[in-house]
Amino acid sequence: MAIKIAIDAGHGSSTAGKRTPPMPKDIKINDKLTIKKGEQFREHYANVGVAYFLEQELQRCGFTTMRTGWDDNNAFDDPDTPLADRQKAIALGNCDYSISIHFNAHGDGKTFNSAEGVGVFIHDKYQGQSKKLAEVVMKHLAQGTKQKNRGVKADNLAMCNCNNLDVKAAILCELAFMTNEYEAVNLMANEAYWKECAQEICKGICEYTGIKYIPEEYIPTKSITPESPVKDIKWAQERLNKVLPDWYPKLAADGVYGPKTRIAVLVYWDMLGWGKDMADDGTKIGTATRQALAAGRTK
Repeated sequence: MAIKIAIDAGHGSSTAGKRTPPMPKDIKINDKLTIKKGEQFREHYANVGVAYFLEQELQRCGFTTMRTGWDDNNAFDDPDTPLADRQKAIALGNCDYSISIHFNAHGDGKTFNSAEGVGVFIHDKYQGQSKKLAEVVMKHLAQGTKQKNRGVKADNLAMCNCNNLDVKAAILCELAFMTNEYEAVNLMANEAYWKECAQEICKGICEYTGIKYIPEEYIPTKSITPESPVKDIKWAQERLNKVLPDWYPKLAADGVYGPKTRIAVLVYWDMLGWGKDMADDGTKIGTATRQALAAGRTK
């Protein structure tokens, strides 16, 4: 039976407090989320961002998951679910472990200050196996973006209470300070940082449970041409080697889009039945071809 992990996104979309001081500039996080200068960025939005990526990471590695405090990747309409209700849901969900995602705060919440860093909390009385899990997750978080390592600390926090959650271990991750201007702007309001934290937390869980971490497969998002990054060209060459017939000479995955790679693209198109309808010379691998290569299509 797969290990089941509860992923909790702290607070709710309209929870009082739980947001940065007014941001010093406009910040575009993604196509759906832009912070205007002077606006306060809500912690829950970042919590859900990390939780959503963490769910994808864990499921790819073979874990099953459940959500508390969020229902999808739209963080704008989540109510502030009471802690007792979150605890009850996790206990009834027969989870093995619980991970609660947060961003920290210090001071009056109206102005930025110097408090900084990343840390992991466990319960001060009901710890179960939490300390060891927290230490392993903290190790991976510390290997990512350079921050002050605040380590593992114990406190009377509801989402770390293994007794009420009925889990083997429960941790609460404080990934940066929303009241630190640098961390608020560059980490909390940064989708790439959300994804990085999700990967690091998942790697820690995998190490702790003895499950092999499966990294996300890289797939280029832009057309591949002789001028593309070496990484993208290598990806195409490696994929072509997998889908072309055994009789076809293997390409050197050297990141150079030369005549051999161009011809291999033409041969692949012909295999797919596309060659007769295309006037291209094989020097551009567009969306349809990338999708076919990613799926390993041979016809």
